[in-house]
Amino acid sequence: MPSKNIFLSVNIVGGILVLGGYALGLSFYPEYNEALWGGVQGTLRNIFTISMLPAAVGYLTFCYITMFKNGAEAINRNSIIGQHPVSVLSAIFLASAAVWMPTLIAYIHTGESYWWILSVSSLWITGLSLLTLTIITSNTSTSEMSQLSKNAAVIGLAYITFHCLVIDAIVWVSMYQ
Repeated sequence: MPSKNIFLSVNIVGGILVLGGYALGLSFYPEYNEALWGGVQGTLRNIFTISMLPAAVGYLTFCYITMFKNGAEAINRNSIIGQHPVSVLSAIFLASAAVWMPTLIAYIHTGESYWWILSVSSLWITGLSLLTLTIITSNTSTSEMSQLSKNAAVIGLAYITFHCLVIDAIVWVSMYQ
């Protein structure tokens, strides 16, 4: 199966799992909506919320370049970590992102510390998989895709990586009450 098709499949399935999990969590447990924010209040909550938009746009930019600007082939061919690293790392990112809300809701509901550990671990796995994807993409040769495409992919990935690692895995975790 071509790299683009694998990547597309991973993102369709993963995207459904992430967005579906959020939709189900928020609709079945509306009483936990405030608790999901932890200690994040006021202006900082607005910053978190606003940051989600460029993070999503950044990942979608990367997806566009991967699908339509020869990114999948260029990144995969130049990778030192095996076949289809773009799809594998995207799958890890999306799977771990899909785990966060259900595990946090389980923690809020039961108070069992292992759910908290799984929830925080999912944030770190999400951020670190994106960081790895950013590094691999930034080290990709531009002989197979344009410098502009590479730069746009790296910038998009860098922002979502910042959001997931710094805002979610560090700031949100440290503020959670």
